[in-house]
Amino acid sequence: MEKLIPRLKRFRLGELLPILMLLGGCAGRSPPTEFFMLEPERHALSDGAGRQPGPVIAVGPIRVPDYLDRPQIVTAKGGNAYSIDDRHRWAERLDDNIARVLARDIEALTPTRQVWTGASERGPAADFRVAVSILEFHVEPDGQALLTAQWTIRRGSETLISRTTSIRAAASTHDYGRIVSALNDCVNRLGRTIAGALREMTPASAEPHL
Repeated sequence: MEKLIPRLKRFRLGELLPILMLLGGCAGRSPPTEFFMLEPERHALSDGAGRQPGPVIAVGPIRVPDYLDRPQIVTAKGGNAYSIDDRHRWAERLDDNIARVLARDIEALTPTRQVWTGASERGPAADFRVAVSILEFHVEPDGQALLTAQWTIRRGSETLISRTTSIRAAASTHDYGRIVSALNDCVNRLGRTIAGALREMTPASAEPHL
């Protein structure tokens, strides 16, 4: 009987081991990944009914630096350090998302017949082409969202405008909902700036639809 007792204890521990491993795995499971997208301003969500004739505008290419060319959202930590968070990601390529948002915002704020996105010069004939190079697009250590972009407006091979715009918005250092909202606001404000420049080149009789 004494020899059977140790065997019985080992048998019961063997049964419990998979259960303990399963419980330990559940306790250590990481939170789910969150995905975010930038969105156009509310007025840009209209269907554009009643739009008056105007120029065709192409938006693209939109270029992002290598440090942003990734699915993870990037934040600055100071001292030349940046954080890449695997749990908070963009739902699509950042350059494509920015291009679509800018196109919708420009379309809503500019008297235009059509706005389309695309980097290829072989696309539909455009009266104006907007190209944007993103230099900085992240939240600073002080919780301020920062967007710095170089942008141009061309007509054919002629560059009509070439500018650098820097925009800031209050964000957060840890709340990714607020971080993305502030970055989104920066992109929308860039769209308004570009649309304002385009309006100066279009007939004054045509009004943007809001």
